[in-house]
Amino acid sequence: QMKNSIVEEVLLFDQNYKSMISKNYLHSLIIVSFTRIFSFINMFVLNFNSNEITGIILTEVSISEKDITFLCKKLIEKKIHVAFTKKNTIEIVSQLQKINFDIYLQDQVYIQQSQKYISSFFSYFLKLLDTQYDYRMMYSPREFCCYLKLLSKQNKKRIILPESYEVRILKAVSISHNNIAECVLLGDKNKIYSIAKNNGIDLNKNIEIINPILIRDKYIARFLELRKKKDVNRNFAEIALLDNIVLATLILEANEVDGLVSGSVNTTASTILPALQLIKTNSDTSLVSSIFFMLLPNQVLIYGDCAVNVNPNAEELAEIAIQSSNSLKMFGIEPRIAMLSYSTGFSGNGETVEKVRQATAIIKNKNPNLIVDGPVQYDTAVSKTVFKLKAPRSPIEGSANIFIFPDLNAGNIAYKAVQRTANIVAIGPILQGLRKPVNDLSRGASVEDIIYTIALTSIQSK
Repeated sequence: QMKNSIVEEVLLFDQNYKSMISKNYLHSLIIVSFTRIFSFINMFVLNFNSNEITGIILTEVSISEKDITFLCKKLIEKKIHVAFTKKNTIEIVSQLQKINFDIYLQDQVYIQQSQKYISSFFSYFLKLLDTQYDYRMMYSPREFCCYLKLLSKQNKKRIILPESYEVRILKAVSISHNNIAECVLLGDKNKIYSIAKNNGIDLNKNIEIINPILIRDKYIARFLELRKKKDVNRNFAEIALLDNIVLATLILEANEVDGLVSGSVNTTASTILPALQLIKTNSDTSLVSSIFFMLLPNQVLIYGDCAVNVNPNAEELAEIAIQSSNSLKMFGIEPRIAMLSYSTGFSGNGETVEKVRQATAIIKNKNPNLIVDGPVQYDTAVSKTVFKLKAPRSPIEGSANIFIFPDLNAGNIAYKAVQRTANIVAIGPILQGLRKPVNDLSRGASVEDIIYTIALTSIQSK
């Protein structure tokens, strides 16, 4: 029965046990060394409410179950769950630390309790949405992810995922569908459900699955029209449409879905090139760029461009920064842009530093209200202490939330170094500048990364 009980706190009954008398033990699991069993029983009978405690684990037990039952008679009479093991206390504590405390889809009781608790705040939150308020500096990762899911669920857009035979995609879709977006898969229905079944994925039967074989011919004429300047023929179009990403891009272009997510098993170019050729850029830009939302322990930062533009010039660098600021504004966060370099202010010179300096000037000219500084080093951009020493007049004041790297080498290395070393979630690459939302996944993307990319794509299509 302890298996289905709630545990909110794990306590050790050690030599300081007298201090435990004043504690609240609701949903507590108490670990007790067998050598202290009598002290625990005596203290428990006098001070504990048996309805509060989830159970106890006896460690270092060297006697039979029958003898244990006899010794713990007073506990068992009060209907306290008792488990015992030969392992010592340190081993048990170590094993408990490895337990996965995530709530699974099968845990309907806990999900319903969570929904009931969260819904109690909805009226207040909806009131806030209708209230005008200033930009906030930042969200914690937990706040950001909750807000991300809420916004995407409000939009409820149709997002197509052409890599439908990839297990991570199916896992993400099984969680995202209806909760975050209306997901559409592209592939053979029987094969998709077979893969899902073999990998223990509970795929909703209401998820729309489009068989590409049955619809390819429908999009040939539109492909030829969109690519007529390149003088392509029908044979070329038929071959191109064998690529499900190209087909999914045309489905998006035809407004039959609202966004596209791809890249879990394909290159960035495989996702971006069809979008550039068929979707094209917004009317106010000719540049497509990318950002990552970096979910650090205490804040959310934007890194760009880490996936698309290899060596942007000053004008392109400025455009990347402006696009990134617009992406951050979607979440009500005030953009504070650091144009990164190996040099801060006028401490260094050279071609790369001058490029960053020119880009910063272009941003200030185009958007004088944006908070931006550059060239600036990373430590100056994130540390108020370093900012005071190196650049006391910097408008970002050591609290930047958008970091624009001078080239793809620096950006890609930095985001992967931070992601892997700090073991954080990096959502992206999120593409900016396209007429419709198309987002690329890293081939190393986790299921969680994919879910949040689906959510962001849904928000972009608003």
